[in-house]
Amino acid sequence: MSTTPPRKVSLWHCDKCNRKIFHGELRYNCTVCYDYDHCENCATNSDSPHPHRLVPELAYGTAKKHKSHTEDTKDVADLLQTAMAIYHDRHCLGTRDRDHDNPSIYKDSYSWLTFKTIGDRAKNFAHGLRQLINPRQHLAICAANRPEWIITDFACVFQSIISVPIYTLFTDREMIYVLNNTKISVIVCDGEMLSRFVGIRSECPSVEHIVCMDPVPDELMNKEGNPSIHWMNKIEDDGLASKHTYVAIEPDDCFTIFYTSGSSGFPKGAIVSHKAVSASVPHRLPSAASDSIHFSYRPLAWASDRDAVITTFLSGGRTGFWTGDPSRLMEELALVRPCEFSASPAIWNKIYTEFKTALHLQSVNFSPEAIANEERRLLEQFSKLIPTRCRYLTTGGASISPAVLNFMKRCFTQCIVNESYGTTECGSVTFNNVIDDNLQFRLESVHDMNYTINDQPYPRGELLVKTNQMFSGYINNPDETNAALTEDGFFRTGDIVELQGNQGSQVTIHIIDRKKNFFKLSQGQFVSPEYLQSIYIQSPFIEQIYIHGDLLSHSVSAVIVPNLQYAQSFAQQHHLPLPLDLHHPHPLFYQAIQQDLRSIAKKEALRTHEIPSHIVIDFQPFSPENGLLTSSYKLCRHKIAVHYAQQLANKHSTIERQLKSIIETVTSTSTSTDDQHSNSILTSGADSLSAIRLSRMIEHDLGVSIPTNVLFDPQMTLAQLTSLVQHPSQLASLSHSIAQQLTQDANADLNIAVHGYKSTLSSYPSVIFVTGTTGFVGAFLLAELLRVCPSTSRFVCLVRCADGTIDAVDRVQQNMSFYQIWKDEYAHRISAVRGDLSKSRLGIVDEHEYNRLASEVDVIYHCGAAVNFVLPYHHLYGPNVNGTREIIRLATHHSDACIPIHYISTISVVGRDSADELVGGYGQSKWVAEKMVSGAIECGVRAVIYRLGLMCADSENGGCNVHDVYTMLFGEMMKMKCYRKSWHGGRMSGLPVDYAMRRVVCLSDGERSSWGSVHDVMDAESEVTFEEVVSGMGACGIEMEGVSDDEWKKRLNKESSFTDSIREELFANAFRHYEVGLSGRFSTNLSSVELPPMNKDYLKKWFAFILKYVVNK
Repeated sequence: MSTTPPRKVSLWHCDKCNRKIFHGELRYNCTVCYDYDHCENCATNSDSPHPHRLVPELAYGTAKKHKSHTEDTKDVADLLQTAMAIYHDRHCLGTRDRDHDNPSIYKDSYSWLTFKTIGDRAKNFAHGLRQLINPRQHLAICAANRPEWIITDFACVFQSIISVPIYTLFTDREMIYVLNNTKISVIVCDGEMLSRFVGIRSECPSVEHIVCMDPVPDELMNKEGNPSIHWMNKIEDDGLASKHTYVAIEPDDCFTIFYTSGSSGFPKGAIVSHKAVSASVPHRLPSAASDSIHFSYRPLAWASDRDAVITTFLSGGRTGFWTGDPSRLMEELALVRPCEFSASPAIWNKIYTEFKTALHLQSVNFSPEAIANEERRLLEQFSKLIPTRCRYLTTGGASISPAVLNFMKRCFTQCIVNESYGTTECGSVTFNNVIDDNLQFRLESVHDMNYTINDQPYPRGELLVKTNQMFSGYINNPDETNAALTEDGFFRTGDIVELQGNQGSQVTIHIIDRKKNFFKLSQGQFVSPEYLQSIYIQSPFIEQIYIHGDLLSHSVSAVIVPNLQYAQSFAQQHHLPLPLDLHHPHPLFYQAIQQDLRSIAKKEALRTHEIPSHIVIDFQPFSPENGLLTSSYKLCRHKIAVHYAQQLANKHSTIERQLKSIIETVTSTSTSTDDQHSNSILTSGADSLSAIRLSRMIEHDLGVSIPTNVLFDPQMTLAQLTSLVQHPSQLASLSHSIAQQLTQDANADLNIAVHGYKSTLSSYPSVIFVTGTTGFVGAFLLAELLRVCPSTSRFVCLVRCADGTIDAVDRVQQNMSFYQIWKDEYAHRISAVRGDLSKSRLGIVDEHEYNRLASEVDVIYHCGAAVNFVLPYHHLYGPNVNGTREIIRLATHHSDACIPIHYISTISVVGRDSADELVGGYGQSKWVAEKMVSGAIECGVRAVIYRLGLMCADSENGGCNVHDVYTMLFGEMMKMKCYRKSWHGGRMSGLPVDYAMRRVVCLSDGERSSWGSVHDVMDAESEVTFEEVVSGMGACGIEMEGVSDDEWKKRLNKESSFTDSIREELFANAFRHYEVGLSGRFSTNLSSVELPPMNKDYLKKWFAFILKYVVNK
């Protein structure tokens, strides 16, 4: 009677039904939940499926017992064969599946070969190779990462053939050198490399055979001549039929040769013995270890990844291979889901660069709290790049920036982040800065770099080590071998380290410099480029950076590969030509990068000579393919220096040249450095927004804030501006001089006399003189006066007409008609006088007409002014200061019949008792003008001052100032049908213009007037929330979408025609989050004038006006 043997239980159970999953069954592992599995029945037939994706994986039980479980086996061939036997039915090596009909399309799955399959193929291939090569000869392996690479490697082990991995990105020149230096007799390669080796075979006399892992094209197979070309499958078939005994290897025999970068330009072949390889792999094979999964993407020609694959193999784990496409790296990492992931700093730098770029792009104009929230959101998002199953992250192969390492620990909190340090020549040296127990080391002083073993508080110097994984020297290269090894067998790492740890505590080693890479500048300063590179990588502009210097330079230079995404966003934000000119980047882009480097240098307390004074920008990344990175993804410094030699040799940009470039960018005019003492920076007709842009660019690029009024100074030349940038303290004297000028102008003798006042026969004046009626506020002031005053009252408007053919009254009518406040009955009540506030006697040339005005006018409403928040004081002096003086002179022209004045001022002068407190030409000019009116009051002139805040749309028909920043902003919002979500909770304070003018006119009533008084025309209740703004736009039939700041910027940059400076102004001032409304600080009680509600209906009128006259104009 036969009995069925009990089924073998695997190491897993179903987390749904709790049954044990049997050996050889599929378990369905969750890609999100850690260590969570379903059996096949629960995964495919459950009524309540798991919410996350489940991936089928092979379940297995404990391996059968073998002597390697208890004995310390040191023979690598024996270890490999044991693993093949005890793990025979486990998955071993995997490749990504392709679409059967279209191999260029990859599926989201991997297929796996078992340990038995790999073992059988490796053994067969080893037997077959004996027909082509003898033991102890050299065989080159050159292919992308794939199972056949490992099969070839194992085959060499079984027949004591010395394997020589060759990096696929070596140049033909380097390939030829390696083949001849090592006297390679057989090359095993993939189909991609086959044609290259066929092409160079004539220069490599030792090469007899080429074995291709892929089917060999007929045209190559049939070609006559040596070496002969074979298909790997055919060699395996031959080996199956022709067996050879395994060849033993002695501990000190050469096991493999790794080629590393050489300072001479040729690679160096590091000889690694069997004893050294044996020391780097596990000697006891586990029988019941948990699933060990490795993702192989780094070249197997590197010692580190080759060792990782072998270690995984000997642990009964599996390795999934990358397809080799950089764009699929993270995608395939997510498919393989390794238990650990090791990468060079180049990979972590890339992820960090993407993170900081996203953070900068999405948090522009955010508050610190909002930036912190966005950073936390992005950290969580980026953490998903590493699969849940991965619990260990390692960086190694080169020094990593502290900023990048800190980012890794903050982002990938589900993983333990480790930092390893080792070399091809001596294996592992430290792990998390702790030195290996089996390692001997010492430090040697490097006096040229001022590093000594006697430094305090910690010894510093070059690290020398001796390990049990030590190489035996460089093949056929005694000079390099003698330079690398001391007489007592220590390896010179070339790394400058600091030995930290107090007596009795654990000693840690910290790499602080690289001996070969440092250089000296013209003033004798030593510079460590790797240290500076690790700091400047923080910049969102930078993807890669190379720091350069020489004995002729007073400071370092830099070659920068910018982050393309950030560069494109920068170009859009600053209206630079698109698509980007990758070969000739815009000067503004250069300046922005230099400013960012200076900001980082300041934060990190770098010295002046460590800040790049000259940068070269190249969008072509450094890569192993173009030879600017080594095979281990380190900067190939000597090749980069040669590649960019001509650009780096250019003279460093001086401050004068940088300023010249900035000025030419802003003004679109040529500036000569040869005649820099005679050319003024900005002409009198320059756009005020150009001054803003110029000021900001100078601050961004050179770190010095130059006020716009300084730039507008007609005496300001390139030489003087350069001096200000070099010596910013000179700005204080300029500021002091303008304050003196303001005080002097405000206190100037008005030279007036007041002996009597104009009298009227009724309570309302007969003739009213009004300025500013062709502007926004002036139009509504005139309309309110026309409404209140009797029909017998006449109005005389001062109108500036540049074109003599235009009728002055027509200008007033056209302006009021635009705001929809004109009535035909006004025509016979209004007359106009051509004039100009900036000129003597108000620009009224006819003396008779001037005298008539002074005699007939009963009251003056002075509302006219040049409103510009950019132009300097001397540009606004004429209309705003001189104009007010001329109004006072008109009012006192007949000293015995002085005319009362109602002066319209601005709330921005409130609390500015001293000229030193004033910022900006407009505020300065209005402050001086108000001081003049106050001085006139002290002289006896009857005058009242009205200070206005933000003037919003007319409450009746929505008419608004089309040049106001809010009008432009609302217009853009409705045009793009979106708004910034970060504006929620914000508000704006202001008054409807018609209501404000009603207040002014009511307060100016002859019976109410209190001469000499000052009224702040504001109201604490007059505020509009941002939510009301969005609702009002919706009432106009516009569906508004809330978007992120980053998306808002993208759309604004794409659809808006505004200049950079206007856009910056919109972002800087719109909808701030005040604790209380601004108007709560200023108010005038006037209960007789009712404030109209600034509700949805009001906003609907306002926005309808903008749509008609701004958006759809």
